[in-house]
Amino acid sequence: MRKTQVNRVFMLTAFGVYCWIYPSSVVLVMLDRVPVGTEWMASFMLVVGGLVAASWVTLNYGLRQGLLASGGLFGLGLLVESVGVATGFPFGRYNYTEVLSPKLLGVPVGIIFAWLMVVLSAFFTTRYLLGNLRPHWNRWAGLVIAAALALASDFLMEPVAVYIQNYWTWHDSGLYYGVPEANFVAWGFISLLMVWLLNRLTVESVPAPTPGSPRLKFMFIPPALFLMNLTMFTLVNFSHNNYLAGAIGLPVIVVCLGLIVVTARKNRKTRTAKEGRKALETPYDPAFSVKE
Repeated sequence: MRKTQVNRVFMLTAFGVYCWIYPSSVVLVMLDRVPVGTEWMASFMLVVGGLVAASWVTLNYGLRQGLLASGGLFGLGLLVESVGVATGFPFGRYNYTEVLSPKLLGVPVGIIFAWLMVVLSAFFTTRYLLGNLRPHWNRWAGLVIAAALALASDFLMEPVAVYIQNYWTWHDSGLYYGVPEANFVAWGFISLLMVWLLNRLTVESVPAPTPGSPRLKFMFIPPALFLMNLTMFTLVNFSHNNYLAGAIGLPVIVVCLGLIVVTARKNRKTRTAKEGRKALETPYDPAFSVKE
């Protein structure tokens, strides 16, 4: 079996596992019914989501560039998190609890895979939408939008991770659910750096088709990962009366879903038009004419 086929099977299997576990996980967290002894499932879900994202970019941009891009995000995530835990810079002073394990340099491995999943899915969701709706969009505008989507994920994640799941504890405080403002500033800049790196190692390094075209395989996966992540945190926040966080997530989800629907319809019309032109350009063959 070729490497591409192995990667495809692995990606689809991992994505299937993620989708299978996802509904029950969301409901259990919403109802505070997570069984004792199953806390490891949180790390497992984060790792699986990150592996799906990494295998998707490898499938579409080649093994070398895929590993460079995924490894670059993983390494940068590990660097900023380990420095943050040790020094309080750049996020503010915090520490991880023992809920998420195992740890690498004091950082839960699942958190590093979460960076990979969130940033990669936000970036390629942005490319999919802008590439189809505005083919000549400005590159930096796209990077800023992708970083903003990743930052929105953190706004939703913080109340759940700190107060509901007890993944980490803040020693500094801020206006938004007690989270220091430095955390969101750092998240914004780091996300922008990551999407820039991802863009350099994939889109600008390998001749690739326009996102949303048939040549990009399984293009539904990055938007699916991004929206599933946002939907989970939005629902959990609403179920625990974190209405401000839920109010941030809901419009982002609605806008993204609406744009995805518009994009899908546009692609369908484009394919139909191309098929029509192809049919008209097909030369007449008298051998296939009906004799009266």
